[in-house]
Amino acid sequence: MISLEELNPRRFELVARWLSNPEINRWLTAEWRGRAVTAPVIAMAVRNPRNRMFVILYDEQPCGLVALADIDRSDKTAMVWYFLGEATLGRKGITSEAVRQLARFAFRELMLASLYAWVMEDNRGSHQVLQKAGFALAGRIRNATHSGERQVDRVYYDLIAEPCP
Repeated sequence: MISLEELNPRRFELVARWLSNPEINRWLTAEWRGRAVTAPVIAMAVRNPRNRMFVILYDEQPCGLVALADIDRSDKTAMVWYFLGEATLGRKGITSEAVRQLARFAFRELMLASLYAWVMEDNRGSHQVLQKAGFALAGRIRNATHSGERQVDRVYYDLIAEPCP
């Protein structure tokens, strides 16, 4: 069973450890990429009212994170980001289901109208996560991010409130 738990202080160290892992943070924005993350940094992110962060629980065990960033209540939009912290649980649909649950929360509880996410063009797994969660291809910005040793495109996806997945 997959469920979401709002990120709280007892999980800050775990999330910081996951975000410090180069195999995870290499796919994120430059803000997180290639750096060691500490629990106080996670605490600051959680305190920001434009963020909502949730630990993914698989059979009640924490295994990843889904989050809303840049929440704009006036325009009713937010950016979705996520990662699976436990690599052994990959390819089970856990992250896609967690993103679907996050979308339902964003639309029903926060009354947002639109969500978007971007992925590096070479991150095949993340493309699949968004597609399985009901997101549609929205476009790309060429050479907009750094992956490994090269510049790659940011590929954007979006999801609107109706129909809610």
